Amino acid sequence: MVKVRGVYRRHLLLLLAAAALAPLTVAAQSDYPSRPISLIVPFPPGGQTDAIGRLVGDRLSKALNQTVVVENKPGVNGSLGSDFVARAKPDGYTLIIGGPGSHAINQLVNKNVKYDTRKDFTHIAMISRGPMLLLAAPTLNEKTLADVVNMAKANPDSLNMALTGIGSSGHMTTELLKQSAGISFNAVPYKGDSPAMADLTGGHADLLFVPATSAIPFVQSGKLHALAVTSESRLPALPDVPTMAEAGQPQVVNYSWANLAGPAGLPDDIVQRLNDATQGILAEADFVERLATMSNEPTPGTSQQARDFVAAEVARWIDVVEKANIEVQ
Repeated sequence: MVKVRGVYRRHLLLLLAAAALAPLTVAAQSDYPSRPISLIVPFPPGGQTDAIGRLVGDRLSKALNQTVVVENKPGVNGSLGSDFVARAKPDGYTLIIGGPGSHAINQLVNKNVKYDTRKDFTHIAMISRGPMLLLAAPTLNEKTLADVVNMAKANPDSLNMALTGIGSSGHMTTELLKQSAGISFNAVPYKGDSPAMADLTGGHADLLFVPATSAIPFVQSGKLHALAVTSESRLPALPDVPTMAEAGQPQVVNYSWANLAGPAGLPDDIVQRLNDATQGILAEADFVERLATMSNEPTPGTSQQARDFVAAEVARWIDVVEKANIEVQ
């Protein structure tokens, strides 16, 4: 009989302990989720991100056979809720619905944002995307995008462009148009889409980029005029509104998007479980129909594709932010 002594005995005991614990670890992860999941929406109730988050939360609950609690944690264009999730334990029980502001642009324009979305989150899956609409006040004499560009070139800063948050999708799309067309506007800040559209309707502002979801009812009712949409093709709900490319600005293509993410370091099997569940949801006909009512479309794909997309979005906006010298004061 061989006697095992000293360091060799300790090594053997460690190996035996690891072997005994390994099945327990696998079993624990295969049981995921064994308790309710918190899904953070980093914006107030009622907006597009909140609506998509609640749709996804309800479907995830059914797909995972576990309660998914949607919690709104708004503030700083989505950064407060995002920072909360970035600091959470990477166990799959704290997730977030991200978007362009919270997970691509904020870190570029606000020095108080401490997270880097490329390193501090596990991007599980892309969910959807929807274009922006360029809206014009009914009192504006310029009735096409070409008219607006010509007016802005002839009279710099003469048109009042409503902005609904530094680093928002609307703001960044405005900067894309300015840099593409070589024009400038007089920026008028607002605290959200609703007050901006109210002033636009009343003729107190001239122009506004806003997610199509929010704008379509105003355009269909005739309260506001849509000059162009930032998608590659026209919207079925507004077939007479040209794309930016058709209106002479092919570089101004932009979408407000939503993705599912968690803290950095989520175990691979949990990421795969959540991605599989999300892909199933995105394939459901009624889910696709609900997205369509918001002028959104599903964006299926792997977790790696989600990581690559977010990294590309950050890289895309770096140049725009630097050229415009954008910084939250």
